[in-house]
Amino acid sequence: METFDLDFKKSGIGIAFDVGTTTLAGASLDLGTGKVLGRTSLANPQSRWGRDVISRLAALDKDPALLTEMSASLAGACNSILNWLTKGGPVAEITAAGNPVMEHLLLGISPEPLSRVPYRPAFKEAQRLKAVETGLCSSAETWLYAFPLIGGFVGGDAVAVALSLGLHEEKEAALAIDIGTNSEIMLASGGELYATSAAAGPAFECGEISAGMVAGAGAIECVHIDNDSVRIKVIGGIAPRGICGSGLIDAVASLVRAGVIDASGRIKGRDEVDSGLSNRVTAGEDGNRFVLYRGAKGEVALTQQDIRAVQTAKASTRAGIEMLLNKAGLIAGDIKKIHVAGAFGSHLHTEALASIGLIDASWSERVAFAGDAALDGALLALCDEKKAEAEALAARFKYVPLSGSAHFEEEFIRRMNF
Repeated sequence: METFDLDFKKSGIGIAFDVGTTTLAGASLDLGTGKVLGRTSLANPQSRWGRDVISRLAALDKDPALLTEMSASLAGACNSILNWLTKGGPVAEITAAGNPVMEHLLLGISPEPLSRVPYRPAFKEAQRLKAVETGLCSSAETWLYAFPLIGGFVGGDAVAVALSLGLHEEKEAALAIDIGTNSEIMLASGGELYATSAAAGPAFECGEISAGMVAGAGAIECVHIDNDSVRIKVIGGIAPRGICGSGLIDAVASLVRAGVIDASGRIKGRDEVDSGLSNRVTAGEDGNRFVLYRGAKGEVALTQQDIRAVQTAKASTRAGIEMLLNKAGLIAGDIKKIHVAGAFGSHLHTEALASIGLIDASWSERVAFAGDAALDGALLALCDEKKAEAEALAARFKYVPLSGSAHFEEEFIRRMNF
């Protein structure tokens, strides 16, 4: 198990949460030794009000009374994680990092100001309160610390990522990309820090993918195409039941390289594929499908709509990257290190990210995968000194808004093709 070399000056068990739009992740820490005791995750139950934060804001705008129900559903899911991690034992302290909408909902504060121009959160400072006030099951003595926000749609999860990676300590220009439903992008250059958030949608976490599933037993996590052969790696070594985020990016990249998907993102027809892979192409209601696996109990395939969802997600993220580079007066070649974070970040492949155009091809040798850096940052903040560092870090960031930017829209369209 991982151990943090910090003096937490406490005893007992601490719990950290990465409150994501699509996925909630939690971890437990022995505050006396700094040892991480366990990690787990589950789907955010708020998806029934919309796959992304914009949809959930729209639902709240239509019916403000939903705030109580939304907050309760989030607290309930966090309690499930908390109980699994602690087996019902006492918790000394809880930290939580999420995007601004998720942090508002966790605390039971209306995120309504984020639904209208100028998209300012109801609070930006770190929040400290008794955990029971948010509906989290804990003793009356357990404190909850919610990370400070940067602004707009860039929240505490971005601060937690930067804290975990030590982005503010980079000596050369460095980029951090936290891939998810809202891709947080941060840039450190010349002592300045910049941040933005690109609304990628849930495709990277397979939230709107036809065969999408969480990274659990039966999920295809790796795809490699060699001539006519499709090789897959499945979590648990069992028959595939679906595909998770890392497998999806691998699959799309492999199909682009194999010529099954053209530059526009179209899955070619069977008669257009000049290889044995043509046997895996089938016609669907809204375009072609590519079958990754066929078995006695069914098949796992990618549809044309799945490919479009990936295109939209990567175009939004890449356009956000370009906006930060432009703001800092940099070009791609100026970036010396690229941190790729996200719950599935450690399972991604650099060549796949470059093949779909999410990162610049010249960055292939400069990428470092960080896994769930937001959760790691939340764990660090169980140390009071790291809380102070997080708050100082949040104040340093220059927020770059994307909403309403003609330049962003131009970049988004330009980055749609593979």
